Amino acid sequence: MSFDLKIQNGDLSLNSSGLIEPVVGNAKLRQDILKILVTDSGSNPFHPSYGSYLGKLKIGGIADDRIINLDIEKSVRNAVNYLMQLQRSQSQRQSLSAGEVVAELLNVEVSRDENDPRAYNVFVSVLTGELTELSTSLAVKIA
Repeated sequence: MSFDLKIQNGDLSLNSSGLIEPVVGNAKLRQDILKILVTDSGSNPFHPSYGSYLGKLKIGGIADDRIINLDIEKSVRNAVNYLMQLQRSQSQRQSLSAGEVVAELLNVEVSRDENDPRAYNVFVSVLTGELTELSTSLAVKIA
Protein backbone atom coordinates (compact mmCIF):
# COMPACT_ATOMS: atom_id res chain seq x y z
CA MET A 1 0.00 0.00 0.00
CA SER A 2 1.32 3.43 -0.86
CA PHE A 3 0.72 6.48 1.26
CA ASP A 4 0.85 10.21 1.04
CA LEU A 5 0.57 12.98 3.58
CA LYS A 6 -2.95 14.11 4.40
CA ILE A 7 -3.72 17.66 3.33
CA GLN A 8 -6.54 19.58 4.97
CA ASN A 9 -7.43 23.15 3.95
CA GLY A 10 -4.17 23.40 2.00
CA ASP A 11 -2.01 22.39 4.96
CA LEU A 12 -0.53 19.18 6.33
CA SER A 13 -2.91 17.52 8.76
CA LEU A 14 -1.73 16.68 12.28
CA ASN A 15 -3.30 14.03 14.49
CA SER A 16 -4.04 14.51 18.21
CA SER A 17 -0.42 13.52 19.06
CA GLY A 18 0.96 16.25 16.80
CA LEU A 19 2.21 13.80 14.18
CA ILE A 20 1.66 14.32 10.48
CA GLU A 21 -1.18 12.09 9.31
CA PRO A 22 -0.84 9.81 6.30
CA VAL A 23 -3.70 9.37 3.86
CA VAL A 24 -4.52 5.95 2.36
CA GLY A 25 -7.24 4.16 0.41
CA ASN A 26 -10.15 6.09 -1.07
CA ALA A 27 -9.18 9.26 0.80
CA LYS A 28 -5.76 9.12 -0.88
CA LEU A 29 -7.33 8.58 -4.28
CA ARG A 30 -9.67 11.56 -3.80
CA GLN A 31 -6.70 13.68 -2.70
CA ASP A 32 -4.64 12.49 -5.71
CA ILE A 33 -7.43 13.45 -8.11
CA LEU A 34 -7.88 16.89 -6.59
CA LYS A 35 -4.12 17.43 -6.44
CA ILE A 36 -3.58 16.69 -10.14
CA LEU A 37 -6.55 18.89 -11.10
CA VAL A 38 -5.42 21.97 -9.14
CA THR A 39 -1.75 21.68 -10.19
CA ASP A 40 -0.91 23.78 -13.25
CA SER A 41 0.20 21.54 -16.08
CA GLY A 42 3.93 21.92 -16.69
CA SER A 43 4.66 23.42 -13.26
CA ASN A 44 6.49 20.29 -12.02
CA PRO A 45 9.85 20.11 -13.86
CA PHE A 46 10.21 16.41 -13.01
CA HIS A 47 6.76 15.56 -14.42
CA PRO A 48 5.92 18.21 -17.04
CA SER A 49 2.74 16.36 -18.05
CA TYR A 50 1.42 16.30 -14.47
CA GLY A 51 -1.44 18.69 -13.75
CA SER A 52 -4.29 20.24 -15.70
CA TYR A 53 -5.24 23.39 -17.55
CA LEU A 54 -8.30 24.05 -15.39
CA GLY A 55 -9.11 27.73 -15.49
CA LYS A 56 -6.64 28.43 -18.28
CA LEU A 57 -8.31 28.42 -21.65
CA LYS A 58 -5.89 27.84 -24.49
CA ILE A 59 -7.96 29.95 -26.86
CA GLY A 60 -7.94 33.73 -27.00
CA GLY A 61 -10.76 36.15 -26.43
CA ILE A 62 -14.18 35.45 -25.05
CA ALA A 63 -15.50 31.94 -25.55
CA ASP A 64 -19.07 30.84 -25.18
CA ASP A 65 -20.14 28.69 -22.27
CA ARG A 66 -20.19 25.45 -24.28
CA ILE A 67 -16.54 25.87 -25.36
CA ILE A 68 -15.43 26.61 -21.80
CA ASN A 69 -17.31 23.54 -20.51
CA LEU A 70 -15.69 21.34 -23.16
CA ASP A 71 -12.24 22.76 -22.44
CA ILE A 72 -12.58 22.12 -18.70
CA GLU A 73 -13.96 18.61 -19.29
CA LYS A 74 -11.10 17.76 -21.67
CA SER A 75 -8.51 19.02 -19.20
CA VAL A 76 -10.03 16.93 -16.37
CA ARG A 77 -10.18 13.80 -18.54
CA ASN A 78 -6.55 14.24 -19.65
CA ALA A 79 -5.36 14.77 -16.06
CA VAL A 80 -7.21 11.73 -14.66
CA ASN A 81 -6.00 9.56 -17.54
CA TYR A 82 -2.43 10.69 -16.82
CA LEU A 83 -2.97 9.87 -13.12
CA MET A 84 -4.05 6.35 -14.15
CA GLN A 85 -0.88 6.04 -16.22
CA LEU A 86 1.24 7.15 -13.24
CA GLN A 87 -0.54 4.62 -11.00
CA ARG A 88 0.19 1.78 -13.44
CA SER A 89 3.85 2.77 -13.46
CA GLN A 90 3.95 3.10 -9.66
CA SER A 91 2.33 -0.32 -9.19
CA GLN A 92 5.33 -1.96 -10.85
CA ARG A 93 7.56 -0.76 -7.99
CA GLN A 94 5.15 -0.40 -5.09
CA SER A 95 2.04 -2.18 -3.89
CA LEU A 96 -1.10 -0.07 -4.25
CA SER A 97 -4.36 -0.93 -2.54
CA ALA A 98 -7.40 -1.32 -4.77
CA GLY A 99 -9.02 1.66 -3.06
CA GLU A 100 -6.32 4.07 -4.20
CA VAL A 101 -6.33 3.13 -7.88
CA VAL A 102 -8.54 4.54 -10.63
CA ALA A 103 -9.83 1.63 -12.69
CA GLU A 104 -11.98 3.80 -14.96
CA LEU A 105 -13.05 7.41 -15.34
CA LEU A 106 -16.85 7.23 -15.18
CA ASN A 107 -18.04 10.80 -15.56
CA VAL A 108 -16.98 14.43 -15.74
CA GLU A 109 -19.63 17.13 -15.43
CA VAL A 110 -19.07 20.85 -15.67
CA SER A 111 -21.65 23.48 -14.75
CA ARG A 112 -21.48 27.23 -14.46
CA ASP A 113 -21.95 28.59 -10.95
CA GLU A 114 -25.23 30.46 -10.57
CA ASN A 115 -23.79 33.05 -8.16
CA ASP A 116 -20.48 33.80 -9.89
CA PRO A 117 -20.38 33.71 -13.71
CA ARG A 118 -16.57 33.29 -13.62
CA ALA A 119 -16.85 30.09 -11.57
CA TYR A 120 -17.49 26.58 -12.83
CA ASN A 121 -18.28 23.53 -10.71
CA VAL A 122 -16.47 20.38 -11.76
CA PHE A 123 -17.73 16.94 -10.70
CA VAL A 124 -15.55 13.88 -11.26
CA SER A 125 -16.62 10.28 -10.76
CA VAL A 126 -14.26 7.30 -11.03
CA LEU A 127 -14.45 3.57 -10.52
CA THR A 128 -11.82 2.43 -8.02
CA GLY A 129 -9.91 -0.82 -8.10
CA GLU A 130 -12.31 -2.00 -5.37
CA LEU A 131 -15.09 -1.55 -7.97
CA THR A 132 -16.71 1.22 -5.94
CA GLU A 133 -17.63 4.64 -7.28
CA LEU A 134 -15.72 7.59 -5.86
CA SER A 135 -16.90 11.13 -6.58
CA THR A 136 -15.29 14.46 -5.89
CA SER A 137 -15.85 18.03 -6.93
CA LEU A 138 -14.16 21.40 -7.01
CA ALA A 139 -14.89 24.93 -8.12
CA VAL A 140 -12.75 26.63 -10.77
CA LYS A 141 -12.64 30.33 -11.61
CA ILE A 142 -11.87 31.43 -15.14
CA ALA A 143 -9.78 34.58 -15.08
